[in-house]
Amino acid sequence: MQTQNRYQKKSLVLAVGLILAGNVAAQEDVAAQENATAKTEDNLTEVLGLGSRGALVNAIERQRESNKVSSVVDSDAMGNFADINVAESLRRVSGIMVENDQGEGRYVSVRGMNADLNAMTINGVSTASPEDRRGIMLDGVPTDMLDSITVYKTLTPNLDADTIGGAINLETISAFNFDGLHARIKAETSYNDLSKDSSNPKLALIATNRFAMPGGELGVAMTLSHQQRRIVSINNETGGWGETYLDSDYEMRYYDIERERQGVVLNFDFHSDSGNKYYARLFHNDYTETEDRTKWETRSLEDEATVSGNVFTYPTQRIDTESRPRVELRSISSLQIGSEFLLSDRMTLTTEVFASQAEQDDTDKWNVIFRSIELDQAMTYDNSNPRQPILNFADEFYNPENLPLRTLEYEYALIQDEEVGFRADLNFVLNDSTELQYGLKYRARDKDNDFDFCGYEPVVGSTLADYPNAEIGDYMNNRHGPAPMEAAVRILENSLGSGLFALSDGTTCRAPGDAWVMSGDEDEESIAADWYTEENILAGYAMATTNVGAVTYIYGLRYEDTQATHTGKLYDGDGFGGTVSYDKDYGFLAPSINVKVELTDDKLLRLGLFRSLVRPGFGESAAGAEIDLEDNEIDGGNPFLDPTTAWNLDVSYEWYISRETFFSAGVFHKEIDDAILEIDAADIALRGQQWDRGETYINAGSSSITGLELSFQTAFENGFLVALNYTYADGSTDLPEDSAFGERAIPYLKQAEHTGNIALGYNKAAWDVRLAGNYRSEYLDSIGNASLYDRFTSDHMQVDLTAKYKVNENLSINAAAINLNDRPEYYYFGNERRLSQYDEFGSTYELGVSYTF
Repeated sequence: MQTQNRYQKKSLVLAVGLILAGNVAAQEDVAAQENATAKTEDNLTEVLGLGSRGALVNAIERQRESNKVSSVVDSDAMGNFADINVAESLRRVSGIMVENDQGEGRYVSVRGMNADLNAMTINGVSTASPEDRRGIMLDGVPTDMLDSITVYKTLTPNLDADTIGGAINLETISAFNFDGLHARIKAETSYNDLSKDSSNPKLALIATNRFAMPGGELGVAMTLSHQQRRIVSINNETGGWGETYLDSDYEMRYYDIERERQGVVLNFDFHSDSGNKYYARLFHNDYTETEDRTKWETRSLEDEATVSGNVFTYPTQRIDTESRPRVELRSISSLQIGSEFLLSDRMTLTTEVFASQAEQDDTDKWNVIFRSIELDQAMTYDNSNPRQPILNFADEFYNPENLPLRTLEYEYALIQDEEVGFRADLNFVLNDSTELQYGLKYRARDKDNDFDFCGYEPVVGSTLADYPNAEIGDYMNNRHGPAPMEAAVRILENSLGSGLFALSDGTTCRAPGDAWVMSGDEDEESIAADWYTEENILAGYAMATTNVGAVTYIYGLRYEDTQATHTGKLYDGDGFGGTVSYDKDYGFLAPSINVKVELTDDKLLRLGLFRSLVRPGFGESAAGAEIDLEDNEIDGGNPFLDPTTAWNLDVSYEWYISRETFFSAGVFHKEIDDAILEIDAADIALRGQQWDRGETYINAGSSSITGLELSFQTAFENGFLVALNYTYADGSTDLPEDSAFGERAIPYLKQAEHTGNIALGYNKAAWDVRLAGNYRSEYLDSIGNASLYDRFTSDHMQVDLTAKYKVNENLSINAAAINLNDRPEYYYFGNERRLSQYDEFGSTYELGVSYTF
């Protein structure tokens, strides 16, 4: 879709950026732009030798020097916790909450703002997202790829204005952080209670070196990372409840998953003798998830039930047994080229050209369904234990001969996201107290969603007994009956025809052949689901940094102009009905001021006031939809959404008691307008038509969030360490009168009221041990049409243990226990007696070695 124009535009942007760059380019990263003190060669050498204590010191130093409210996760700190990925490292930071998937951290929420309301950058470059949203899944990025992570909780004009919660910057390694050659090899494996598999290699190589060159010095840094992990998880879930009993499906799900993460970082830095700096940075990460999911699902719980205490009785029973093998590929890449050029002793010009690309390839996804007949036998649902209810499945369902083949389904889903751009910044020292900075930045982004559905129904009947199958067995107080194996899905896939079946928009499905017929829903489900969004952002800013005695002021204005075009396809009831396009253009002025007051040598007071925005999510504003003409229903995006905007206020107090002891307390408040909510409404106009029912997105009324953050950490001479943080956040949103949810106030979506961390450690001589607990309270996960139907994620407390033993100056042995308390995840509707989903993942144990050259 518009491929030629897109590549012409991208080539033009890159060409302009390279011309501007010439022999001048940007500073090393966002932290350098704000004149923050990064890891110097001297303090880094010391930190690397000190393990947990060194990580505490380095994080304190970087936070103290920053001119914004920020939190730092150092590379050593990431290695001191049992964290599988970047998301899990971030949950140790005050104000951070993490959403889990399959027992691993995935999405990061900052101060109650979900992943879509936070900016994420790699070395200061905005990052494309492999999903149909703006938020980034961080479960695919191993911690070994990073040098540090900084979370900016207030903004200055030289940073993009597109965050309300916080701006997360992933920082990769530079050779100029080390003296000469530095190399480290890490090798680990792990074992999980449920998978019973200890073949889970985790390998990393970090190498840097500096070379004398004519006219300066070249630094080269490389990181290679590979991680392979098998996950077995079990869960049960429901589709929803009536007022008093379950009135939808109940499912048992068994997952056998292999997750593979691979990454490479390659950085070149050249520091000239004249003081100019040049660099190129490459980041690439691949994530592959191979999943085999079997599902045992009731089909008759929509019938009216009788209720006797905790037992619901339904008049009939029916079962689906399914298998869904799939391979999902995700990739994120980032490239930046730039330099910093000294125009004079008072003026520096910096420029940078950058690109980011992401893709989610879910084009290998099959599902086969076997469905029983309906039995006139009562089904009972015993809700005495809401997390693990007991059902009395009929004996007939456990005979594969009683489970006829229903359908074979294939889905092709491909999301591609590309952004290119350039920026130029001019720094000018006005006088001894004030420094001025001006900048211009352009970003061109394209998001493409391609979806096709292919459904096949058998011509001749068969049953599960005719294909490879296995009984999954007992879990969650019930017995998961016979399920098709992956081999059965491949047999059925291979029985399709060898040709192609064309949809009316030119896309294709595999031909059904003689054994199948098409379901007839292909055009309806595929055509309108395709969409494409083009977004161009031009920004300019002016900023000043003024030092008056013990006070530093950072103040200025940023303006961002956004031009977006949303393109989609129409389905007219018979087939492809052409394309549709919508334009959305708007400007945004973002003033900000940050004040840093040195009350004494060891006490700081900070104030931050800024305005920011988050543009509508790509899926939320897409000109694409899922439609059902038979029922005259639609589920689609809204291209006319306004961005969510906010005024943000931060006040914090920091006390640097000693080099290793730190205390901080801060309050924050956010006034938010035009928060985006999903609605489910009757008699709705969308895509130029009137629908009996429609799901789409609207801008809600006002929202507000007020919170408190507390942090304390210290290290004692006897080797013991303590690190604590706690965040309280209280937020609410006013639902509009015309929403299907009713006019009411709700807790702010995805915001946990309480989050906290406690870490107790010992770091002395050869030993470095840390016991860490991470807690979050319950939070609103999705909105129903009344409070009884709102879905919540229950509170969660996870305990992890790590231990390192330094054999000598080069060799270390490390061990870890993840989810040591075997904590499950629980989701519910309205109250905790109304099951939505309950997952168990087991505990994971790691063992590895690290060797430094």
